[in-house]
Amino acid sequence: VPQYNDSDEFLGPDGEVLVQTLSTGDAPNPVTCFAYGDVSFPQSYTVTRYQPRTESSFYRLEYWVGNSNGDDFWLLHDSNGILHLLGKTAAARLSDPQAASHTAQWLVEESVTPAGEHIYYSYLAENGDNVDLNGNEAGRDRSAMRYLSKVQYGNATPAADLYLWTSATPAVQWLFTLVFDYGERGVDPQVPPAFTAQNSWLARQDPFSLYNYGFEIRLHRLCRQVLMFHHFPDELGEADTLVSRLLLEYDENPILTQLCAARTLAYEGDGYRRAPVNNMMPPPPPPPMMGGNSSRPKSKWAIVEESKQIQALRYYSAQGYSVINKYLRGDDYPETQAKETLLSRDYLSTNEPSDEEFKNAMSVYINDIAEGLSSLPETDHRVVYRGLKLDKPALSDVLKEYTTIGNIIIDKAFMSTSPDKAWINDTILNIYLEKGHKGRILGDVAHFKGEAEMLFPPNTKLKIESIVNCGSQDFASQLSKLRLSDDATADTNRIKRIINMRVLNS
Repeated sequence: VPQYNDSDEFLGPDGEVLVQTLSTGDAPNPVTCFAYGDVSFPQSYTVTRYQPRTESSFYRLEYWVGNSNGDDFWLLHDSNGILHLLGKTAAARLSDPQAASHTAQWLVEESVTPAGEHIYYSYLAENGDNVDLNGNEAGRDRSAMRYLSKVQYGNATPAADLYLWTSATPAVQWLFTLVFDYGERGVDPQVPPAFTAQNSWLARQDPFSLYNYGFEIRLHRLCRQVLMFHHFPDELGEADTLVSRLLLEYDENPILTQLCAARTLAYEGDGYRRAPVNNMMPPPPPPPMMGGNSSRPKSKWAIVEESKQIQALRYYSAQGYSVINKYLRGDDYPETQAKETLLSRDYLSTNEPSDEEFKNAMSVYINDIAEGLSSLPETDHRVVYRGLKLDKPALSDVLKEYTTIGNIIIDKAFMSTSPDKAWINDTILNIYLEKGHKGRILGDVAHFKGEAEMLFPPNTKLKIESIVNCGSQDFASQLSKLRLSDDATADTNRIKRIINMRVLNS
């Protein structure tokens, strides 16, 4: 716990302990400063230089301390010439509410490049909004915590000096604003939120406190969404244009709240509200200049129209696969998350459906995924791979099914395979394909574009043709013929068996 005196050590941005730079005749440390560059200050500051105990980033840190308690901040001179200002105002300092000089963290508040480009970070202080102040919450001082609220950049006019030298809040025309929303705006995926907050922020169900700095830091908030706004009123037809949105969804309860989904939504950039689209193409060639008195600006984006089936397949590849496949296999699955998924994607109209409504909605959703999959082009691949972990006591019956030659396995769920690499596990499925199979390469439809995945629809039939066990005469030969994942070289001893299978088309 810090003592808030000279016995304390500072930690730098990279977590390394800071040590005071040696003082020399040519470079005394500390020094007294009345100005920085062309900016003069109304008071003097004692400036002490620090450096990491173990050097790796080669930046220079300066601790500036004024004449009054709590008037201290840090300057970080980056090796690429960027200057960062940390904790210049109380809004960007995490301090003891009962002792302003007891500062635990100085948060980055402004940055400026050698070209005069600025980034400004603003914060919100914790308070009692929407918090039940009775019972366990009574009598707490919850004002210490700081939440990042906005990141603004793209100053229209370059400026060499930090804005915060002369103003607590920069009066600057910013072109871009990244907004962190804690419930002040609506989270309906179909309704684009406004730039200006509409409500007070929401309280989380599982508030908690930190005490590692010697005072209570109470946390009541969750970041609900992150919004990207552009400010080009002449070009886009409005002052604040929403262009993208990261929507965060939580499984909230009073014991432990967990992040369960993160969705990226994109919006058109022509100054008119549109429903979010799932895919955006680069801008087309500039159209001819508009004439006359038309007030509608030129369109900036080419829209890719997607069917509901392809959208369902894309969402499945991103995060829906776990819930859907557990449901199809009859395993335990998070029902609340399943209902939220169906509700957010318009398969349900209420978050409290009857069992029949839920079952029907799941059936329609699964059919849409399957139809989206079948709409993709056929492939010429003749071999795919799948790694399974079957050496578990709970899976002894499943292991027996997979190790019985001639047995036909019916996978009730969607089956994911790799067309180019075998991912290491105790069991490698070497799956042969015949012309007319229903597997499809997801390609650009996949949420994670870097993954090569061939997906098969539910109830795919596979016939066990042969099994090559570790230690058998043919194991090393067959293993050498498999295309293994890049990081598999040292892990081949994990493979206990290779099962050669064939997909049955009927």
